[in-house]
Amino acid sequence: MTLQLGRGRAVKIKINRSAIRPKEWIKSYVHNKISENAHVTKMASFALIGALIPLTAMSANVDQPDAEFKSNIKLAKNDQILEAVDTAKTIVPGESRVQAEARVAAENAAKTAQAAKVKTTTSVVFRVYNDPSSFDGIYQSAGAAYGIDWRILKAIHYVETGASGSTSKRNPSGATGPMQFIPSTWRAYGVDGNGDGVKDITNINDAIYAAANYLRASGGDMNNYKTSLWSYNPSTRYYSKVMEVARSLGF
Repeated sequence: MTLQLGRGRAVKIKINRSAIRPKEWIKSYVHNKISENAHVTKMASFALIGALIPLTAMSANVDQPDAEFKSNIKLAKNDQILEAVDTAKTIVPGESRVQAEARVAAENAAKTAQAAKVKTTTSVVFRVYNDPSSFDGIYQSAGAAYGIDWRILKAIHYVETGASGSTSKRNPSGATGPMQFIPSTWRAYGVDGNGDGVKDITNINDAIYAAANYLRASGGDMNNYKTSLWSYNPSTRYYSKVMEVARSLGF
């Protein structure tokens, strides 16, 4: 590199890109050049420093590998590349170091959240029930356990869902299962009728036992079901329908 100093004089400067020159070296170098060329003006000396500093910095950047660059290569047993991932530091013009650190932290947090989301799986448990062809045995055992006439249980089941088996059927009000329980009522009176360790609102055994439990808790007994049936569904029409079905069964 040749730097014009004025009056037809020039100074030749050799830049070694493989060396990183500190500021002290630059000052010493400039001082020596000025001493050798006494007629060098202040403006020329400033120009000389301005030329040396960026070139020295450039040498450092060119010769020094980026510490942020990473390359990960995964190989199969036959040396075929399965995956190659290269990451390099992203430089945003006009971004300060603090802003860069904040951006990198946010990017890393987003990557971590995405990875966790990918690894997270939703466990869905599908229960398969082998319902009996007749539910009379369940009505009778549940009725005996809670002191409720089994025909009342059968009548409720018929009016609610047409005597369906295990089902997740739900009406617009949110009542669910073969005996149509509101979830909040189920949490209070649900019963594990089949002994599998789960109180399942959709299971026929659990639902019938829970209905017997709720009728008993609501004041029902072998002689009076008006109060308990009203608690189950506060409707005169509903009460009349259930009792009509129960009487057809011999109640």
